Formats: sequence, structure tokens, C-alpha cells
Amino acid sequence: MATILPRRAGFICHTCRRSLAPKTSRSQVRSPHQPASKQQVLPKHRKPNPQPVKPRCAVTSKASAPKKSVPPESTLTDPQDDEIALDTFDPTEGLKKLRERVAQITSQEIAAPPEDILEVLHACYRFANCIVFGISKGPNEVPERAGEDWAEAVLQDLAEDKSKLDPVFVPDKEMSIPFREKAAGMISELVYTLVQHPKVFISNDVLSMYVRIQCLLGKPEYLPEIFDLFATKKIPNQTAQPVTYSDPWPKLPKYAIPFDLAEAALEAAILKKNLPLALAIIDTTVAAPAFRANKVLRRASIPFLFVTGTPAAAYAGADWVARWQTTMDMEMSKYTAIAGALAYIGTLTTIGFVAITTTNDQMQRVVWRPGTPLTSRWTREEERAFLDRLALAWGYKEKYRWGEEHGQDWQTLKDECGLRSMILDKTDLMEGMQ
Repeated sequence: MATILPRRAGFICHTCRRSLAPKTSRSQVRSPHQPASKQQVLPKHRKPNPQPVKPRCAVTSKASAPKKSVPPESTLTDPQDDEIALDTFDPTEGLKKLRERVAQITSQEIAAPPEDILEVLHACYRFANCIVFGISKGPNEVPERAGEDWAEAVLQDLAEDKSKLDPVFVPDKEMSIPFREKAAGMISELVYTLVQHPKVFISNDVLSMYVRIQCLLGKPEYLPEIFDLFATKKIPNQTAQPVTYSDPWPKLPKYAIPFDLAEAALEAAILKKNLPLALAIIDTTVAAPAFRANKVLRRASIPFLFVTGTPAAAYAGADWVARWQTTMDMEMSKYTAIAGALAYIGTLTTIGFVAITTTNDQMQRVVWRPGTPLTSRWTREEERAFLDRLALAWGYKEKYRWGEEHGQDWQTLKDECGLRSMILDKTDLMEGMQ
């Protein structure tokens, strides 16, 4: 999934307005009907452009007045260089339709279909892009090339006819800052009301779109509860009427919050400077039992199978080697080879496990307390890394001032690290104290 960057609701992007303004361009191509004698002679120190410049398309909207277009020359224009049209919409009417759609889904007697939920969330996401960027397509949805800004990338994406499947919308009038703030709060409440409703099943796609919307609007306070409901919310039966529910098992690996979503939520909380919110996000994402189970399943299952299969492989290899020797009894040779293979593989495996679980090059201010089990260090490394990011965000930026922080938030952060078998600013690891 692309990286999700949190945005403030009051942020206004004027790049789109500048890109939508018509620009006059000078053609460097000589008309075929112009006589050669009237051509302007270029100075000697400048060389004429050997290739003609392709005329650029002007960005228009449905609300703009139609312009007379000159039929292009077949040798100078490309058949795909048509005018780019952006659909316009009324922001006030759009908010009203979204509110009615959410009320319709939450008031029906059957479980909401996943397609309808995703459709409403996509509409809310496009509206959120219009609030923040002024256009329904955000920067993360457009591939940018080297030396090309976001506005040019959007226009290039539209010119390549990639927007036919996903139309691009712009407001028909400029939205004021108070209206943007009010609309951002309303959309955040709408998507929260929709996702937390008992008849709505929170799938991975629904969760991803929900986090993107809340982080884009700068409303991370709506995230921890939904993260918890992702693993604990009762699952509605899509075919039963009236709706029946089944209880999930929150510790299953499939209920783990994806790491990129957890990072985006934590970054949004850091930008809001809300320490209790950041700690709640950590507790419901990387510190949840489902996240640890998912990590063990993804990263430790193959090594575990290798370790459990080692005795059988060593026995088969030792039995084969024992048949090709004559220095000792075959049974003695077989068990000697088994012992040697297990000792060699077991020693290397133990050294590797200790090296992986005790590495500390990535640690900056938060380290593990001595005596913490190695398995706990490995399974909870993401939790420690998130607390380390909080310490870097709330503390001084200068390394020589580390350890001088004070205040209620800083003391709360130190206490949280202590309760989680971690140490914030261990004395013998600080600069100048080694």
C-alpha cells in the first residue's frame, strides 16, 4: 500500500488552482503556409529547436464557458491530445448526500454489503481530498516522475485517459477555511458512525480506507476504538434476516492491524501532540496479541519447521553415511553422526537467535530492561520502536540535552516504558556516559 501521510484539515493547496488556470503557450512550429522569407533569423549564439513542441492541453471544467478550438494539424498534434475535463460538484450538496447514504446503510434491517460500505468510504475519501488538496485525487494516487510536481502529474494522468474509470472532481466554488474545518469534522463523524455500526463488518479494505480518511483529515482520535473493534467486534451474518452475530477470537493472526496503518495512525497522533492518544494507538496495534501472533506466523514459522525437521534429516543423513564407512560399528557410527549434526546445527541456531534478539543498533532512547526474555524482546520490538519514536517526538532534538526533559507528559512516558519492561534514557547508554 502506498505511504499514508496525515494532513491537517485546515491545509489549503493552491497548486491545483494555479494548475487549473489557462496558460498561453507559444508554438515554435512554423506554419506550412508561411513563406520562408518572412521567418525570423535566429542569432548565431542560439540554435533552433530541432523538434517541434507539442501544444499542451488546457484544463477546463464543466462550469467554464466553452471555447472555440482551432482544428489541429495532423502533423503537429496527437489524436489523444483532447481537452481535459474535470467534473464539478457542490460541496454542500455532496455532504448532504453522504449523510443520507450513511443513514440509509445504518438503518436497514440486514447486514450492510461490503461493496456499499466501500463505495461510501471511497466517496468520503474523494471529498476529503477535495477539502485538503482541492481535487478528489490525492498525491499518493498519481505517479510522479523526476522533476515533475504533483499538479503536473495529475494533469499527465488525466491526459493519459486513466481517469475514465475513476473520474476526478473539483468543487464548483472555493471552500472557505471554516467550511473546510466543519466538513472535515462531519466526514470524520460520518465514517466513524458507519464503521462502528454493529451491522457493518470491518474488513481489511474497510479498515485501510477508514485510516486513510481519518489521517488525511487530521482526526486520529477516531482510530483506537476502531482498531479495537477490528478484532473484537461481533461478525454479522450477511444472509440472515434478522441479523445474527458470531463472536470472533481476537488473538487470531488475521486480526492484526497492518504495520503501515499503525505507523500512519501513530504519526497522526504525534502531529496532534496527543500522548494519551498515541499510547492508545500503540496498545491497539503493535501491542495487541493478534499482532504478535501474526509476526510469529509470518517470520518464525519457516525457521520453526526447519528446527523441528532437523532431527529427522540428521537421522537420515547419518544412516546413509554410516553405510559407507568401515572404521567402527554401523550403529555407533550412525549415532555419532547424529550427535555431531545436532550439535553443529543447534549451536549455530542458538547463536543466530541470540544475535537477532539482542541487537540494539536501532535503539535510540528506549531500550529493554535487563532480564527481559529474549522471545519477548523479539515479538515486542515494534512496540519498543513506537515508544522510541514518541520519546524522540516529545523530547529535545539535541542529543546533548537528552535526559533534561521534564513535565507531566514526559513522566507519563517514562512510567509507561517502565511498565512495559523498558527503560527511557538509560544512563550508561547516554552520550558522554559510556
